[in-house]
Amino acid sequence: MILVTGATGTVGSEVVRQLAAAGEQPRAFVRDPTKARARLGERVELVVGDLDRPETLTGALAGVDRVFLVTTQSTQQPDWERGVVQAAVRAGIDYVVKLSVFRADEQSPLQVARQHRQVEQALEESGLAATILRPVFFMQNLFAMVRAGAIATAAGEGRLAMVDARDIAAAAVAALTSRGYAGKTYTLTGPEALSFDDAASILSQQTDTKISHVRVSPESVRTALQAAGMAAWYADDMTKLHRMLADGYEDVVTDDARTTTGNPPRTLAQFASDFAGVLTGQS
Repeated sequence: MILVTGATGTVGSEVVRQLAAAGEQPRAFVRDPTKARARLGERVELVVGDLDRPETLTGALAGVDRVFLVTTQSTQQPDWERGVVQAAVRAGIDYVVKLSVFRADEQSPLQVARQHRQVEQALEESGLAATILRPVFFMQNLFAMVRAGAIATAAGEGRLAMVDARDIAAAAVAALTSRGYAGKTYTLTGPEALSFDDAASILSQQTDTKISHVRVSPESVRTALQAAGMAAWYADDMTKLHRMLADGYEDVVTDDARTTTGNPPRTLAQFASDFAGVLTGQS
């Protein structure tokens, strides 16, 4: 059995869906069962717990042999995920697939990348078999970024190979259902590196709605994120990321999505076509 943490999130919910479609019986670790049931459907097993209360993991891991590990971005993320790793060791779990971030590194200027590397190291030291997935910028981030017919960034002409969260989930499911991926780290990207000018043009074409890329200052990004309720540290990280994107930080295309799943990753055009109603506020 596979325990999925972060099961109501963008990737976690898709991992649950794809595991069920593949004939697996995923168990979703959730805090709010009502929300989870609405998002995941009636056929998925739910176990209620809270990573702030590590003791709730004991029952959740009973009968489990594999874990998909992802949590929300928070300063508590390293402690939450190390708690899962420690509980997995105690429970005799065989294998963990962790969703990390692009270029997770102790020396990264991004706190989120430093935090994820801490958990990767905890997994390495635990003795558990593990696979690490390091995706770049999610296409699904565009849902929150398209506002009033525009995408505002401080990324300038920087190019990035955005990846669809459905393809990230597919890589996770492939790893969870075959031990051939253990001990490996995969950098998951889309099939092409695009600027936000390119992205706006593609979204416009696929949604039949004019969407433009508006270039703003990094400080404007910080202000907007904090006004939207983001924690100061995260707004600071995203401000740095926009500057880094402008300098080509994610101008990288790999074949790891195809290597893990056997299928090419979705293009931005495919994504925009599938979610045209969401991107234009019509669904």
